[in-house]
Amino acid sequence: MGYKRIAACFIGFNILMLILLIAAGVRYRGSKETGETKEPVQEKRSESVQEDKGKLVSSMGDDFYGEEQPDSEDASGADYLLLLTSVGSDLMIKIADSTGNTVPGKRWVANVTSEDGTEESFPDEDEDGIIYREKMPAGTYAVNVDGAGEASITIRNIVRVTAVTDIRRIVAQESTIDAAKEDTAVNEEAEQEPEEETVIPDFELVRGAVGIDVSKYQKEIDWPRVKSSGIEYAIIRAGYRGSSSGVLVEDPYFERNLAGATAAGLKIGVYFFTQAVNTEEAAEEAQAVASLVSPEDLDLPVYLDVEGSGSANGRADGLDTETRSENIRVFCETLESMGYRAGVYASKSWLTGKIDTSRLDPYDIWLAQYRMKAPDYTGRYSVWQYTSKGHVDGIQGNVDLDLIVK
Repeated sequence: MGYKRIAACFIGFNILMLILLIAAGVRYRGSKETGETKEPVQEKRSESVQEDKGKLVSSMGDDFYGEEQPDSEDASGADYLLLLTSVGSDLMIKIADSTGNTVPGKRWVANVTSEDGTEESFPDEDEDGIIYREKMPAGTYAVNVDGAGEASITIRNIVRVTAVTDIRRIVAQESTIDAAKEDTAVNEEAEQEPEEETVIPDFELVRGAVGIDVSKYQKEIDWPRVKSSGIEYAIIRAGYRGSSSGVLVEDPYFERNLAGATAAGLKIGVYFFTQAVNTEEAAEEAQAVASLVSPEDLDLPVYLDVEGSGSANGRADGLDTETRSENIRVFCETLESMGYRAGVYASKSWLTGKIDTSRLDPYDIWLAQYRMKAPDYTGRYSVWQYTSKGHVDGIQGNVDLDLIVK
């Protein structure tokens, strides 16, 4: 009888184990069907930024790059950035990496949905990371590219002022020109500002949000550290017209600065250094900017940078006040007809002696005046650039500092 009990217990134990194994199999199969997993998932790290708007120096320190960095995937879950540009009735869809560089070598497909719900798919036939569509009807479009996310853009058809069918084709890369001859803008305020005598504004007299303006001269920028230092916005140079030949040139750091500052959560504006000698060229400069950035990407205006070229044969330095002011007006008017906000950047001496600001009433003014606790310029302005000798964590060397005046 004792042996029977042992055998019965053994059989019962085996049956129990079999039931448990079957149940475990059901749970495992169910977890696969629902996409669940019991494996531990390591959460992505995200930078925790302690905002202190009163500081202009980051507290993150030099050890920041020694720590594990966040994944390159953006907050939407896309691996790459989707950049949309509209010039006239044309649409450019660009897939870029986190630095703003085009991602070639893949047959991207853009799914475009119009306001009335019509859907079309446009493949990247030459696999260069850019999909270009001409003569799109005016309206707002939602664009989705698998792996690069979704964005929307409004196309406003306008009459072109120049005979160029695609302005992007005449916007040169700086590597193809003699930049030493062409990129010669001179900031007269900066030339008079000694390194050791930088004057900090009286923030009780002039209240505003602190920002920076940057170009290729700041080189590589650590945008998360810039943001954490208290900087709230960046005005980025899109490009310039050559002082000697008049060639249109994209700033070599524009795309990466635009992508980096946007990803860091800064508000964005852009500027373009002019050497236009007539209104046709001024309109061309406006269209060049529009080919590089969409109005939906901007929180601040597009500014025309009006200052001397610093070269003996600067093509626009000798313009009279009437011509220069009309060029500025046409640049701003052309951009605003395409949905941008527009304005002019100039020093106090240029605003009072070389520009007729009464003709620019609808547009923003960005004043450059240094060595002052507060500007003594009596005209209206919305942004004040108060030094070229600023220091911000995340940027090597000097950088211009600005206040959006409240």
